[in-house]
Amino acid sequence: METIPFLLALTGLAGGTYAMRLLGVRLGARARAGGERDQTPSPARVWMDRAVVVLILAVAVTGGFFDGQEVADAGKVLGVAAGMTAGILKVPMLLCVVLGMVVCAIIRATGFGW
Repeated sequence: METIPFLLALTGLAGGTYAMRLLGVRLGARARAGGERDQTPSPARVWMDRAVVVLILAVAVTGGFFDGQEVADAGKVLGVAAGMTAGILKVPMLLCVVLGMVVCAIIRATGFGW
């Protein structure tokens, strides 16, 4: 990988992550300052929640389903898919990761693949 595109991608991800965290802190402080009388989330909070899900999903898809510019092996793809499915079913994060690793290891050990 070339240095300049890598540094640009790294800077973009770091800046985006920092901006989301800062915005979350600011929105949380504003919500607390407004009082706890209304329990419905603000539109900004709803959009922030959606943005975080999209960001995590994009990283999971690109990191889990591709190896460089090619599609990853079956073990990696099915392991990531199992971990993501467990996450959707609201399994604790540690168990999602362990499940993904176990599925990947079993697929690779059995030689199943494309």
